Amino acid sequence: MAKRVSATAALLSIALTSTASAHADDGCVALEELVKTSVYASVSEFVVERITVRVHAFGRSGTVGSTMSGRQACGSTIEVTTKAFSESLASFRMSVGWNRQPAMDGGDYCLSPDLRQCYPSLSSLSPEQLAFVRDAWMGVRNAVASQMPYGTASNLSQFTSGSLDAALAKNLRILIDARRHSSYQHRRAPH
Repeated sequence: MAKRVSATAALLSIALTSTASAHADDGCVALEELVKTSVYASVSEFVVERITVRVHAFGRSGTVGSTMSGRQACGSTIEVTTKAFSESLASFRMSVGWNRQPAMDGGDYCLSPDLRQCYPSLSSLSPEQLAFVRDAWMGVRNAVASQMPYGTASNLSQFTSGSLDAALAKNLRILIDARRHSSYQHRRAPH
């Protein structure tokens, strides 16, 4: 009887671990989707603005949003966030690596154990693009950090799609739409 109870407990433990892992994977998928969508929208607006050479307040109130609902969790927040950020920029031919330091090899995502210690390495971007990427990263980093209840070194984020979407929209609006850096701010022609 004791062996049967132990076997049942072991199977239950495996099932619970698998279920928790599946939910964490779902949360990481939602995190990736929301970061990519938000960054892609910001870069699109930045590129359109550069092409048309005009200032326009886009009034972004949020992204398209995730198809996932309910409370989400991601235990690989740093990797997922930085990789999604890089991939969104790469689709506009703005390549970034992460933390180019001897101890940390730059790559597709940040290897730091703390999100606040992740910095995009920028090599072949114009000054205008550099300023934009730095502001966009600060907006994304602050938004995701606000969803990490145990701190930015925990690598764990907990959020609903709505809360993360709102945090991304707010932080990107503050840091990009407000045009803090004149290096990517186009001035209107005099009337």
